[in-house]
Amino acid sequence: MARYFGLAVIFVFLLASVAFSATGGDVLRITPEELNARVARGERIFVIDVRSPGSYERSAVKIRGAVRVAPNELFKSATEFPSDSALVLYCT
Repeated sequence: MARYFGLAVIFVFLLASVAFSATGGDVLRITPEELNARVARGERIFVIDVRSPGSYERSAVKIRGAVRVAPNELFKSATEFPSDSALVLYCT
């Protein structure tokens, strides 16, 4: 049990490191309005929807152009994300 906890802590640390470095060191929270404004200004935004399948299916909110990635696959998929765009993770 302690081994799994240790692996989980390492995974979270690595995931946070990837998120931190991918944004130039800044991890920010933004509102939907801020996201819309940034898209309207033409900023390069890559939206990743990390909601669970059930949460996604039950929700009326679907972000056009967002890529769905299961939370447990996020770290594996990180190399596939564009490096020239701001990454926005959407979750509930």
